[in-house]
Amino acid sequence: MDLFFLLFILVTISIALLLKQRGTRRRLPPSPPTIPILGNLLWLTKPFSQMEPMLHRLRAKYGPVFTLYVGSRPVVFIMDGKHVHRSLIANSEAFAHRPLPLTTSVLINSNLRSINNTPYGSLWRILRRNIASEVIHPSKASMSSTHVQRMALDILLKSLRKEAEANGGVVVPVHSIELCIAFLMSSLCFGVTLDEQVVDRIKNVQHELLSIVHIHFALNLLPKVALLLSWRRLGKLKQLRRAQDELFIPLIRARKELLAVQQSEQKDLMMISYVDSLLKLRVEDGAVGNTRALREEEIVSFCSEFLDASIWSSSKVLEWITARMVKHQDIQEKLKKEIRGVMGDKKRLVDLDELQRMPYVKAVIFEALRRHPPAHFLIPHAVKEDVMMDEYLIPNGSVVNFMVTSIGLDGRTWEEPLEFRPERFMPGGEGEEVDVTCGKREIKMMPFGAGRRMCPGLDMAVLQIQYLLVNLINEIDLKAVDGLEVDFSDDAEIFVSMKNPCHARIAVSPA
Repeated sequence: MDLFFLLFILVTISIALLLKQRGTRRRLPPSPPTIPILGNLLWLTKPFSQMEPMLHRLRAKYGPVFTLYVGSRPVVFIMDGKHVHRSLIANSEAFAHRPLPLTTSVLINSNLRSINNTPYGSLWRILRRNIASEVIHPSKASMSSTHVQRMALDILLKSLRKEAEANGGVVVPVHSIELCIAFLMSSLCFGVTLDEQVVDRIKNVQHELLSIVHIHFALNLLPKVALLLSWRRLGKLKQLRRAQDELFIPLIRARKELLAVQQSEQKDLMMISYVDSLLKLRVEDGAVGNTRALREEEIVSFCSEFLDASIWSSSKVLEWITARMVKHQDIQEKLKKEIRGVMGDKKRLVDLDELQRMPYVKAVIFEALRRHPPAHFLIPHAVKEDVMMDEYLIPNGSVVNFMVTSIGLDGRTWEEPLEFRPERFMPGGEGEEVDVTCGKREIKMMPFGAGRRMCPGLDMAVLQIQYLLVNLINEIDLKAVDGLEVDFSDDAEIFVSMKNPCHARIAVSPA
């Protein structure tokens, strides 16, 4: 009798727990069928090239908000503008957190110190305010980088012409674009114009670090699997971190010495750099009220983050734009017509204030950001409290991923969304009133994110791309290479490049 009663109690408790679990699952966003213990693990082991189509199929079946499970751990995907606005804008504080980074992040980002990985709170606000107001605010960026922009443009044009001379007029523009942007952003980071060999070394180290980051690491989908993959590459990570230290620390120390001389002699610096602001920054140190300066290894990590965010996003956008110019000669001609209407026929460099009188240039850039965003996913968010989304619960601790392309290419928002048509951002187009800063209006595209974690470098990035694009198109004609069709297939990793880089035949534009 006692044994029967004990079995009855155990069965009752088991059924109650099962019903409770099912009740909770029903309240969460819908999910494909799960396997006990594994959850949706088999869905998430697909290569990245297959993951986006899979997510679009899940959206079609389950709606724009759904869940995939890693064991019992929910990973929520939000894939339409309405629900992105409700989460990142209307409920911005709840969604402003990040999942805990993996252990190997300590190696890449000293003490987990990067703006992206810093938990939402007072330290994050200090770091964010520093970069937004001291370095990349358009007024300070344009004031301190005018001569560096001209040098970067010179590198771009000389590199293209040198490649064309060696290859019968044919170039692969992305090579010159990456060198140009890396020079520009390295200069803004360290406050000094570096020679091309050093810039190339910096670019290569940053690229190798990104290539090691597994996509499941980036989306926080399979943290334990990604951790194992990362540990297998631990030796390479350590080697790359040492290479960063060897490149960055002498530049940081030289800038520190220059700042000391400038302060003692009361001289103005030629340009403001990110390192300047980091050397002056004070952060909390243990007890309330105590502060300290950043350590060198922390400054290296912040510089690495700055370079990754700025070099690859801007260079990818310019890569896609140049490919579109090769493919769409009519758009290139419209650009040239607008540029010459503002600047006249005389060959010269554009003034920054003239860019404000070139709406079609900006429309081309916005259309590239919509059609070819530099990243297809935002860095994962996390919620630190239970949040209701429609009738669904997003529970405390959930990882939340937002898909950029599912919004910018949404046929419910955009007419013929796969077409490259800058006119949609001109007066009368469906994108005329689009707010790429994703403020209070509905979200129709978010190439730089949205809400409190939105990339603070949007304005500076658009300004730099405008400057380089206008001067490039004013100097050079980009033509198709006979027998080579432009392939717009993408190679989607952390940042999205062309799977088969565009080839172009270039010629100097007539005066």
